[in-house]
Amino acid sequence: MATIRVGLTLVLSIVTFLLLVLTSRGTAAEDFQTWCKKTTHNAKCIDVISADPRSDLKTSPSGFCTIVNDEAKAIAARTTSKISSLLRTTTDPLLKSALQECSEKYDSVNFRLDQDFSVLNHETYPTLAIALTEAYGQAQECEDLLNDPKPLEPSLTPEIQTASDIVETTLQILNFNECNKIDSCIG
Repeated sequence: MATIRVGLTLVLSIVTFLLLVLTSRGTAAEDFQTWCKKTTHNAKCIDVISADPRSDLKTSPSGFCTIVNDEAKAIAARTTSKISSLLRTTTDPLLKSALQECSEKYDSVNFRLDQDFSVLNHETYPTLAIALTEAYGQAQECEDLLNDPKPLEPSLTPEIQTASDIVETTLQILNFNECNKIDSCIG
């Protein structure tokens, strides 16, 4: 009889553990979707986080920021590569000048996106927020360079806009997490 009770207790413990694991996974998915729905680019945010295989990062704002920022880094790296490729092949002096400046700005974007969100608190928030705000601004300045006084061909606007949107999403998630804990927010 004692063996049956121990066996039943063990089975109930395993079932309870599995239910807790499954419930927490559902909560994590709901959490990031709730956070993403508050962002300007909510569909992109949900898509990026949903597609990421790192389930351990889908349970906290710092994890959400890491996932979205990693996507921003990947997009910025591809944009940098495209700018470099266009720089090597263009003969238009106006475009070459704009691309050279964009290349420098994207070096800065890539540097600023190299952030660690694992320790996300009121002490690290200002540094992270400033870096993301500056990355966003540098990407926007590149787009302005390529569209002033008239759009230059080939256009990098789609890549730049996607990078800007993802950086802005990271900054918004960062702000949602920290703004209620400190007096002022950036971005």
